[in-house]
Amino acid sequence: MSIRTILVPYDFSDCATDALRVAAQIARRTEACIEVVHVYEQMMDFHTENQKVRDEIEDRLEEVPKLDFLAGIELKKFMLRQMGIMDMFKNERLAEADLVVMGSHGARGFRGLAGSNTQKVVRIAPMPILVIKHHQEAFDMRDVVYASNFSAQDIEKFHLFRPLLELFDPTVHLLKVNTQKQFERTEESTKAMDEFLQRHELEKYTATIYNDLSIEEGILNFARSIDADMIAMATHGRTGFFHVVNGSLTEDIVNHTTFPVLSVKL
Repeated sequence: MSIRTILVPYDFSDCATDALRVAAQIARRTEACIEVVHVYEQMMDFHTENQKVRDEIEDRLEEVPKLDFLAGIELKKFMLRQMGIMDMFKNERLAEADLVVMGSHGARGFRGLAGSNTQKVVRIAPMPILVIKHHQEAFDMRDVVYASNFSAQDIEKFHLFRPLLELFDPTVHLLKVNTQKQFERTEESTKAMDEFLQRHELEKYTATIYNDLSIEEGILNFARSIDADMIAMATHGRTGFFHVVNGSLTEDIVNHTTFPVLSVKL
């Protein structure tokens, strides 16, 4: 499995440009094509004023390849008309992308594609999605936290993370967070991690069972303690992660952290 096509939802904001910059750095390593897409949700498409807006968007899209950090990179750009962000992957072309790179400012979000909409894309994207939270002139991964409960499904699907991880060859810090409500004996957690390592050979890794008040706090506190470059974790969609009923843990992490987050939907 390789990264041949990188999809970047783009609304011309600084946040989306931060994501595009990172996508460019990944594309240089993989020789991937970047597809920049702007979703235009206006349903009354026939209106004259809407035609003016569409023309302005097309003009702005024409300027995107002129960004200096995109020099020499294959780039395609297009606008999806009369389609909401939650419908984006109904487009067959977008659904075939190998990676989505998307910007987010976190809880407040902002007008346009990124921000609060990023959590929606994390929930539905059929391919890995890398969420970028701030400007990174030189994107790198030296220390990556892989937060998991190391269930059979998580172990089986880890290969979906590997194409991006193998590009940067980081130390992967395996993390299982224990809380009072979601408690697991150390012996059981250790056994699950061992089964993971038997299935997926990692040359550079650590394994940690971490206790905290909540799983989200545990992941973020551990990531800060090792000065991580990224958090990687799976999402099980609306039902959440680690059997969290009220929302998705991955979406909460995306919303509240300053770390880049690599998410795969199981």
